[in-house]
Amino acid sequence: MRRIITAFTLIAVFSIIGCTKGGTLERISGSQYTVTSAASSKQLVPAIDTTSAGTFTGFYDEQSNILTFTITWTELWGANKDTITSVNFYGPAGVTENGVLVRSLPFVSTNNESRVNLGLAGLNGFSVIEKKDFLAGAYYFTINTKKYPNGIIRGQLAVKEQ
Repeated sequence: MRRIITAFTLIAVFSIIGCTKGGTLERISGSQYTVTSAASSKQLVPAIDTTSAGTFTGFYDEQSNILTFTITWTELWGANKDTITSVNFYGPAGVTENGVLVRSLPFVSTNNESRVNLGLAGLNGFSVIEKKDFLAGAYYFTINTKKYPNGIIRGQLAVKEQ
């Protein structure tokens, strides 16, 4: 959690420093949200039978359109080694349905249990329509591997205004 707070603080400081209009410093004052999820292979549609699990803990600033987050995962594969290839975001969709791919973040790891800090900003940030669905909790994420290109775990994102 400290890493998330530290990462957001640095992003906010650099964003505030970089946000000038006519030489006047503009402060970021948009709504801010916490984003969380508990992911598992059982949440995939259709579900797969593994003990794979994960968590998503993030922070979203609406004005700057920056989402910073940490994903942790455990037991993504047993004795048969696999490789994570990406973290994907889908929506709009409820917990029992599949959405369309919104963003794909290429990411490579051969760690069966670990964590990563990532973010969406700039051109990878949400469009106006995407932001509405994201803030409504209609997005989910997956961790994809070579053996499970459609996802080995899935978690619906819960977005709560601070």
